[in-house]
Amino acid sequence: MKSTVAAISFLDSHSLSLDVEGVNHIEMGPPISLDEGMWTSTLFIRSANGTVALQLVANSLASLRVSMVGGDD
Repeated sequence: MKSTVAAISFLDSHSLSLDVEGVNHIEMGPPISLDEGMWTSTLFIRSANGTVALQLVANSLASLRVSMVGGDD
């Protein structure tokens, strides 16, 4: 039986919503410099049904920093 790994919605505000159930672990790959002022990294969301990989590109290394918002540690 196949299971859905993620459901993606494109919203009117030009943003993206990604729903992933059964999350086990979230990790960030190492940042890689593409060019002067351009950085990339991959965010991995590992769930009970598979892995979602998001390729991120930013104009500064600081923009790729991941932080926890709300919740308990």
